[in-house]
Amino acid sequence: HRCQPPSICINTLGSYECVCPSASFQSSPSSADFIPTPQFWEDITYNQHRTPWEVSYGRSSESSCPNSPSTFGCCDDDGHSREGAVCHSTFRCPVDPCEDVESSPCSSNASCQRANSPLAHPNYTCECPPGLMGNGKPCPKYNTQQQQQQQPKVKYDGKTPTESTKRLLDAGLLCGCTKPTVDPCDGYHDCPSKEMCVADSYNRPSCQCKPGHVRDEVYGCVDEHPPGLTLRYSSNPDSKFDMDRGIEYLTQGDRYEEYGVDVIDDNAEEYLRSLKITYSRPLPQGCLLDMGEFYVNYTVATPWTSPEFVRAKRTVVIQNVNECKVRMNDGNIGSHCPELVSMCDVDAGAACLDEIGTYTCQCPEGTEGDGFLPIPRLRPDGKGGFVGTMIPKAYNGGTGCRDTSRPVIELMGPNPKVFRVAKTSGLKGVVKGANDNVDANARVDAILAEQRTTYEKDIKYMIVATSGAELCATSTRPNVRPMDCIRAKDHTYKGVVDLTARVSVGEPIHDGAPLRWKVPYNVMDDAGNKAKTVWRSIIVEEVGLDEFESSNEATMLTNRREEVDEAVREALEKERKRVAATSNNKRACPPCAPCDCKGKKDCGGMSVSECNSFCDKKLAAASASSSDASCPPNYLERSTSYDRTELNHQIIQDLVAYLEGLIGPSTLMLLLVGCFVAVMVYFLQRIVRALFFSSGPYVRTYYADEEREKMMMQNVSYYRSPTAATNRSTTTSTPSSSASRPPTASLSSQRNGIFSPQQNGTNVNNATQQQQAEQYVSPFRSNDGTGNAIYQSVSPITPRRSDGNQTQPSSQGYNLRSNR
Repeated sequence: HRCQPPSICINTLGSYECVCPSASFQSSPSSADFIPTPQFWEDITYNQHRTPWEVSYGRSSESSCPNSPSTFGCCDDDGHSREGAVCHSTFRCPVDPCEDVESSPCSSNASCQRANSPLAHPNYTCECPPGLMGNGKPCPKYNTQQQQQQQPKVKYDGKTPTESTKRLLDAGLLCGCTKPTVDPCDGYHDCPSKEMCVADSYNRPSCQCKPGHVRDEVYGCVDEHPPGLTLRYSSNPDSKFDMDRGIEYLTQGDRYEEYGVDVIDDNAEEYLRSLKITYSRPLPQGCLLDMGEFYVNYTVATPWTSPEFVRAKRTVVIQNVNECKVRMNDGNIGSHCPELVSMCDVDAGAACLDEIGTYTCQCPEGTEGDGFLPIPRLRPDGKGGFVGTMIPKAYNGGTGCRDTSRPVIELMGPNPKVFRVAKTSGLKGVVKGANDNVDANARVDAILAEQRTTYEKDIKYMIVATSGAELCATSTRPNVRPMDCIRAKDHTYKGVVDLTARVSVGEPIHDGAPLRWKVPYNVMDDAGNKAKTVWRSIIVEEVGLDEFESSNEATMLTNRREEVDEAVREALEKERKRVAATSNNKRACPPCAPCDCKGKKDCGGMSVSECNSFCDKKLAAASASSSDASCPPNYLERSTSYDRTELNHQIIQDLVAYLEGLIGPSTLMLLLVGCFVAVMVYFLQRIVRALFFSSGPYVRTYYADEEREKMMMQNVSYYRSPTAATNRSTTTSTPSSSASRPPTASLSSQRNGIFSPQQNGTNVNNATQQQQAEQYVSPFRSNDGTGNAIYQSVSPITPRRSDGNQTQPSSQGYNLRSNR
């Protein structure tokens, strides 16, 4: 059969069955002739009450016929067939671990108790007898030392296991069954915090001082070594502190946070330790405003020592904060500490200056006041001071910065303004005594007096009608605006403010002298500061008719000269500023006051160019004497160039003024235009001739060719006329047929292109030309050798036309040869 133990094999007819043992069926029938009946199998299967230990395993992976007491009715009836053999051999019944005493998993002095189910893990337990403790399992032979260290203990009552023993029992770490020992202190009443339970030689418990402590008659067990105190600090990486010196650094506006101390004691001493924290001065609830330092003392009482305390000291240093950089609601200091926000009147130009522990406000130049805005938290104390927290330096109630700079008015254009009128004179005679008419002179004086009464009215009218523009208009600048006559500037902290549009022009006032008035100019800035009144003088000149034109021309020249001077001065000033701005040197040259020669006849005996040159030399000397820096190397070269340019302008200006005075402005203008037109016509003519009147691409024109000119002169033949007397007598005679023709010359078309003489209308060859050149005789010398015989013998040549109606000339005369 193939039944696996502990199953029992039951013989059947021709086969067998496997049955799990039970309390009522321990083994197979002893009779060899036993044949199981159907009742037998019914009792085994249905009538017997079997426990999980008495049926096969309940999972098919562990046994065939799961949860069945036998293989009957489950496996093939033929147990020797292939399927029957497999079914019977895989039928498994649970094995009772406690059945065999010799193979029991428990120690010898422990009892084995089977679990309720064979599927439990473990499926048995080992129980020690009363009075012994352990897990009941045999102890490993190789772990004898650990077994001795893990002896079970019971508390002071002798029954209850100690906490350590209980933990060992729960973990199954106490093997076998051992009699426990009694721990007299476990379960004993609690000792004071500085004492512990100690058993004597008779195993009797009592409270004794802990190690490191000694018993004091007053305080009991105390620590023989006082504790140590260590300061705690913030874990913020931005925090500043010196741990070795116990210093913590804060700034104005920070909040102080208490971090306390750590008590260092190896024995965890707690008796009479009450930590006390004291501060050297009261601390505000919010931010720290005042600079300085304060101390924090941490004290732990140890009355059994001398001194009777242990103390640690923290030094807190409050450093200055730059209030000028603190802004309201900046998410940092300005949000929770508004007292440190600077209250300078920045809109009025006040500048914030940081001070040690405070700040102050400084007004810009040209203003006055304390520079602060009113601070509501500060109240006057009645003694000239203020009460409150964080009083800034020099605070005087918040008067701000008031502008005290007066605007400056500068007159533009002529000053004085001269009006010229024709002086009434009546009829003027030439003969002496013709102008002694008393009535006529009285009549002229009356007309002149009446004329003078209208001057002031006319001046007022012109000022109103032109808004003051007439006062700066000249003959060379008639189209001016009112703003061209005056310039008003206000120097404020924001820069220069142009107040020209605000200037008011007053009415003319008599200046004391006859025919003289003065007109006031005034302006006021936004702060109410009035500029110093500037006056423009007005002079009315009464000029006779004979002087009127020359006076006007002189005035025009003067005005133009002043305009040119002003334009040159402005151009040079702009150029100097441009060069100074683009220069590579970081340190500007020392300033030199410019020469102002406008309206003056001289500048201390120097012209404008000499004055500027002297200033530049003075500047160069100051720069050369400087030890830390110097002007650019090319500064003197540039200044020399400026002087040369200004001198050239001055020469041109003087020349133009001279020509204007000599021939008049209109004539000078026409002359300049005519010269320009003539030059343009000349160049245009040359261009047109070169483009449209050339003889071809191969024509060459020779200018001042001396060699060709000599050859031309050598090839010209000169013929003498008869004597003067003969010519005069024969001027009316008919010329002979053999009379010679005057010389002719033509430009050869050959490459050499020289003038060649002609004889009888035909050209001579080169040999003849060479011969004639060698026989050349000066035409200015006569046959007798006299040099000026030609002036005595040659008669004038009179050209005539040859026609049938006119008398033919004599044979000795000449006709003008036509080249037709």
